Formats: sequence, structure tokens, C-alpha cells
Amino acid sequence: MTFISYDYLFLFLPVVVGLYYLFRKTVFANVIVLAASYLFYGLTHAWYLIPLIVTSLLDFLVGILMSRTDRAAYRRTLLITSLSANLGLLAFFKYGPWLVDSANFGLAAMGATIVLPALAVALPPGISFYTFQTMSYTIEVYRREMKASRHLVDYMAFVTFWPHLVAGPIMRASNLLRQLEQVRPAISADETRYAFMLIAWGLFKKIVLADNFGHIVDSISSVFAGKGTFAGAGLLFAYAFAGQIYCDFSGYTDIARGSAKLIGVDLIRNFNTPYFSASPIEFWHRWHISLSTWLRDYLYIPLGGNRHGRWTEYRNIMITMALGGLWHGAGILFILWGVWHGLMLVLYRVLPIHRYLIAWLGPVGKWIAILITFHIVCFGWILFRAPADTILPLLKSIGGLFTHGSLTLFHIYGRGVLWLGAITLISDYLGYRKDGEFSDLFKTVNPYLCAAFAVACYFGITILGKREGAQFVYFQF
Repeated sequence: MTFISYDYLFLFLPVVVGLYYLFRKTVFANVIVLAASYLFYGLTHAWYLIPLIVTSLLDFLVGILMSRTDRAAYRRTLLITSLSANLGLLAFFKYGPWLVDSANFGLAAMGATIVLPALAVALPPGISFYTFQTMSYTIEVYRREMKASRHLVDYMAFVTFWPHLVAGPIMRASNLLRQLEQVRPAISADETRYAFMLIAWGLFKKIVLADNFGHIVDSISSVFAGKGTFAGAGLLFAYAFAGQIYCDFSGYTDIARGSAKLIGVDLIRNFNTPYFSASPIEFWHRWHISLSTWLRDYLYIPLGGNRHGRWTEYRNIMITMALGGLWHGAGILFILWGVWHGLMLVLYRVLPIHRYLIAWLGPVGKWIAILITFHIVCFGWILFRAPADTILPLLKSIGGLFTHGSLTLFHIYGRGVLWLGAITLISDYLGYRKDGEFSDLFKTVNPYLCAAFAVACYFGITILGKREGAQFVYFQF
């Protein structure tokens, strides 16, 4: 089941919310949340539930055992057990086939006749998200930053909570679990309107903006897959995918937050107008916030952070970003994408270009810095999305825009990127100006205006939305 299906919007969500409020003050409230989460996740393939339940039960048990002892060595052993199991599970499903293929390639290059059997396993949706979430729980318990949960249903509901299970945001136990352990008050009329605004705007971003951006990306990819090219293709590819992945992922987050809000749960904001960042450092404070803070707290800081000198800091940044790239997918290009961002983070620490521009040119300098950062990010998106054999042709086509080549296809696709990009950036700019979100504008406004906005989103989806309803991009991660 997905957020953009009629089954979810008009059957699953109303029934679950209704049952939740019917039993909100009883011990069955989280039983309903847990059952709904299992149904939402396991409806397509029931076996997806097996690794989810295994990792949940293991870390619940580890947390209890840790709470019963003060022996440092025993607690450390329990933590290592939890981390090894979670990372092993992730490695098997996500990286196993790639590692086997890479090993066979290496053996063949050395002239060996040994061929390892292919490992064909389906990747359970959201496994990267829920393994990171359960690991953060055991780490927090190990550090004594929170007490271990004693209530299995509450804990399982925290791990499997359906709105964010498949694509985040990655919630900390100290936040989400604590909310689920309490009896939450019924939400107000303003909060209800805000929840529906988040869902409506998230659907619009996904179906109208992200899917149409995605159509342009796929069309350009098909041209290059057939060994064709056209002037400026790489530029449009980068812009279109920048729009697609942002509108797709942030749209998912909006729907998730709105769905959770309907039962009184607050999920953290995962995006904060990232394309208005003046530096790569600021970008990673605004993009996929739950992942970047997870990597900071559980990888970068334990490696030493910036506590042991400048070169150690740079090394830790590169390791963190390379592993962050690997988290996104099994492949050398994901690692290179992480390395690219790591290099940019180091560069802007050594040479803070944005500060110089702002000091010299004021507001104009800031907008120049934002434009530079946006194109740094866009180059990274080419590494992230384009097949390996099309990266160089795509980059060469950018130069062709200024030298030679037909501009017919550039104009055709460019118009689509322009209109979709304008809607995306204008809505984000309203949030950027208010230091909030576009949907924040509807928090306390007249309910009739909210209804008009929801109707406008509906007609926009109906008229402009892609009919095939493409899968959310981050489902594969």
C-alpha cells in the first residue's frame, strides 16, 4: 500500500484514525497502531514483515538486558550484538547481491575460474530506515540517554509506525516512542486542518511535480540509453532530477507528518528549503535532516568529530559522507556521490566562499552563493541518478548548449522544467521567507481558505498529475 493509492486515502487512513479515537484512552490504542502498521507494510508481500519483526524483537530484548546490568563489558557486548545483527541484516538484503557481483568481477579479472553463486534477494522497503531507527534506540539505551522500554506493543509500534516506516523521517526513540507511550489528547480543529493541508500539499508535490519531473528525467535517460544526445541535456537532467527527488521525498514526508498528526503524533520536519542553502554545509542542515543528524550523532562524533585537529575533522567528514552515500544504495556511484559532498563540505571549511560573497556583495552575494551551492548539489544528482555509461555524455552535452547542436529537445523539456521548477521554488521561497513551510501558511487561516486550497490541490492532481502513479523514489533505499 502506498500513500498515493485510493485504498490508503479513502479506506485505510479514515478507518485507522476512527478506530484509534474510539480506543484512544485504552490499552488498545497502540495495538491498533501496530496492527495498522503491519497491514500497511505487509499487504504487498507478507514476508517483508519477517526481518522487521526480527530486528524489532532483538533490540527490544537487548534494551531490557542492558537496563538490568551495570557491567560495562556486558552492556558493550549487547550493543555490539544489536549493531552487528542490524548491519548484517542490512548488508545481506541491500549489499549482498552487489558484493557477490563485485567479487566475481574481481575473481575474473585475476583469471580465477571460481564463480560465486548469484545472490538474488528482494530488498524489503524501508529496511535502511527502520534498521537505523532501532540502532539509535539501543545506542541511546547504552548511553543511558533514555530508559529501555518495558512495553512490547509500544516499542513495536514505535519501530513499525506506518507513516514513516518506508521512507522516514528517521525518528529517535526519545521522541517518537515517548509520544506513543502516552495518552495523546484529541487534536484541535486547527491541527486537523493543518494535517489535511500537509497531506494535500504532499500529494500535489508527489503526483503533479515529482512525477512530471520524473517523466522528463526518464525521457532524457532513454535518449542517452539509445546512444543519442542533444545540447544541454545534462543541465536539464540535473535540474529535473533535483526537482523530482526533492518534491518526491519531501512530499512523502508531508503526507507522513499529516497522517501521523491525525492521531496526535508529531513527526520531525525532514526538509527546510534545502535549495536556498548558501553553502553545502547549510544544505546538509536542511536536506534529509533526520539522516544527516543521525550520521552526525552516531558516526561523525564517535569518530572524533572536530575534536582532534583539522585534518582529523576532514577525514571524519569524508568517512561519514562516503558511508552516507553507501547507505543510499549498493554501488560505486552512490559512494562517489557521498565523496563529492564530503569534498565540498571540506572545501567550504577551508575556503568559505559564501561568507566572502556575502561580505563583498551583501544580499546579492548571498543569492550568488545560493546559486553556486544549487549547482554543486545538481552535479551530485547526476552521479546519484544517471547510469554510469551516460554520465560523461550528459556532462559533455552541457558544453554543447553553448557551442553547437540542435536546441529543439532542450526547448521542449526545458519548458517543463521551467514551469515545474517555478512552482517548486516559489512555494519553497514562501517557506524560506517565513522560516517555515508553505503549508505553515495555512495553520491558522480561515477554514474556507483551507478548503479552497485542498480543492485546488485536488484539481491540480486530477488535471496535471501523472496517471501511472510512480513509486516514491526513496522506497528503493
